[in-house]
Order: sequence, then structure tokens, then C-alpha cells
Amino acid sequence: MAAILPQSRLAFTLSNTKPLPKLPVAMTDDIVASSTDGIITIDPQGILTSCNPRAEKIFGLSAGEIVGKTVAEVFLPLQDLDDFTDCVLEAVRQPELEHIAAISLKRENTVLHLNVRTVLLHRRDSDERVGVLVMLSDESERVELLTKTAEREKERAATGRFIVAILTIFSLFTLVLEPIQKLARAQFYDLGPVIALLTLVIIAYYINRWAAPHSTAFKLNLRPKPRYVIESILWSLGFCAAMTVGKYLFLSATGADSQTSALFSFLVLDDGTQVRSPGLFATALSIYLFSVLVQQFAMRCAIQAPLQSFLTGVIGPAGWIANLVSTLLFAVLHAHLNPVVSLAVIAPSLLWGWLFMRSGSVVTPIISHAIIGVYAIFVLGVFAGLDQV
Repeated sequence: MAAILPQSRLAFTLSNTKPLPKLPVAMTDDIVASSTDGIITIDPQGILTSCNPRAEKIFGLSAGEIVGKTVAEVFLPLQDLDDFTDCVLEAVRQPELEHIAAISLKRENTVLHLNVRTVLLHRRDSDERVGVLVMLSDESERVELLTKTAEREKERAATGRFIVAILTIFSLFTLVLEPIQKLARAQFYDLGPVIALLTLVIIAYYINRWAAPHSTAFKLNLRPKPRYVIESILWSLGFCAAMTVGKYLFLSATGADSQTSALFSFLVLDDGTQVRSPGLFATALSIYLFSVLVQQFAMRCAIQAPLQSFLTGVIGPAGWIANLVSTLLFAVLHAHLNPVVSLAVIAPSLLWGWLFMRSGSVVTPIISHAIIGVYAIFVLGVFAGLDQV
């Protein structure tokens, strides 16, 4: 094998004078064979003349199979090599120019990111062209590192914006707490949490689009598997049964007065007033069911899902931490009603967050919230007699 020596321009010369000693030739062969870069040589007619082991591994071909064949015969039938083949063919047609390309090859469980560079081969002290040298450098590690770094920066930016959005929303909610309390006292049904949560949904949606436009943090999966729907209903019925037993035991232990001693209180207001108008009852029920949709979209899609996404890989139980945080925020949104109400919503909210985690759909917590909420407020009357702040 002739000696290969670099010149001042991007070219290599092959000696046509005296042959080099055997040792340098052997060393040259070893260098080419052990190179971490793929090396291929092609003659002026586009026929492959050599291929080192690294190039064989990259393309999954042996030198014996491809040496002596044209570039088109070897590489055109292979997938994902159009850019590489175009680069090499252009180098054969215009060998005096440097040709560079970046290609990506899918290999089982990974992707190879390669930088392709071609240079002219000609004989030493002569303008005679003897071919083209093609070098393939594996840039996979560098590309992977850059990709991970970029993803971490995006996650940091999204996390920061998400936290700012949540803090801003709840700060504004605190500032308007007094007007919301006045609204609650003046109306038969408290619209404060509904207004606050509806605002949260709208703001959080646009914050999410701004922070991570390609994020799937908003889990708007509206078609959960049937088993998760059945599971949601069964858990909700069990929770309702537990509430009934709990209220019965409470009434038996405390001996409440006649106004609030009934086990079932069909839509008794916070001040103890019984609603007897069917129209008023239907209106209150409709408003509540609408608020259920708003509350679950806000707490699960706008808070729990993105928070779980941000925490995954950072702490172990990311799903439960996100569930707990969203539940505490949910309790805060009821703080203007009564401390008892804030504490009472924690247990069912944890259940709804768990159902959301299992199904990956907001439908299951909506179903559970509707069942438990309607039963607790419109049938069992668990908050009857609790005056608002």
C-alpha cells in the first residue's frame, strides 16, 4: 500500500516512486484499520477500491462484498442513504471540491449521526487524480449530549414559566378573595371557585402552549379504557357509602338538632335553608356539574399533568407528588368557604388524582367528581348548616 501524506490543500498524494519499507506500510494499514472513522476510497470511475472495518460496521457490509462495485450499485438500494450517496456521487463528478454532508442512520435501538467529508486523492508531485477519499465521523455522542442539554434547558424554562403562572394565578385569586366572599354570601350558590378555576384553565392553557408548544402535558384524552371508567364508578360508589356511614356515626355521636339531624338532606344550603323549588334545584345541579368539568380540567390537565411531567426523573413518586400538590391547591381554592370544606375536599381530590394517574384521561376524575359531589351536596347534605366565612 502506498504512503498517504497530507498536502497544503485538501488532497492526498500517492507515491509512484520507490516503494516504502514494509514497516511503515504495515503501520499505515493498522492505522486505517483501527480508525474510529469510517474510511472508503473510490476511483475516478466511481468504483469502490477499499473500505475499512469501521465503515463496514456502519453500513453493515463487508469489504469483500462492495470493493469492485460502483457507488450506485452498493448504496442506492440501501435505505436512509440518499444524502450520503448524493454527496459521494458529487465528489466523484467534482473531486476537486470538498463535499460535506450530515446523515442519520437508524440502527436497531439507536441512531447514528455521521459527518461525511470527501477529499481528492492524487499522486505525489503530479496532478493525476487517482480517486476520492470518503471519511465518516461518528458524531452520535456529541449530538446526543447537545440534544439532552437542549431538552434540559427547555424543561427548565417550561418549569419556571409554569411555576410563575401558578403563583400568579393564586396570587390574583387571593387578591379577589373578598369580592368572591361577598358574591358567595349574596347568591344561593358559590361561583367563586368556578370563576377562579375557569380563569386558571384559560391562563394555564396559554402558558403551557407558550412554555412548551409541542408538549403533551395537557392530557385531554377523552376516551379512557372501559375498565378505568368502571373502576372510577366503583370507587366513587364506595366513597359515597363511606360518607353515608361517616355522617350516620357523626349524627349518632353528636345528637344534632332536628334541622340537621336527617341522614339525607336534599340540597340544604350552607345556612341550613331547604331548597324546595324544582327549578332552583335543577339550576343548582347544572351549575355544579359545569363546575365539575372546569375544576377537573384545571386541576388535572393544567396542574397535575404538567407538574408530573416536570418531576419525572427528578424524584421517585412524581405522580403522587403532583397529585398531592394539585390537591392542596384545590383545597386552597375552597378556603374562602369554610376551613371544614377545605379539609373535606382533600380526600376525594386525592382519589380523583389517582384515577387520573391510572387512566391517563381526565374523564375518569370527572365521572368520580360528579358522582361524589352530587351525592355529598345534593343528597347527603354533608355541608348543611356550615355558614360560609
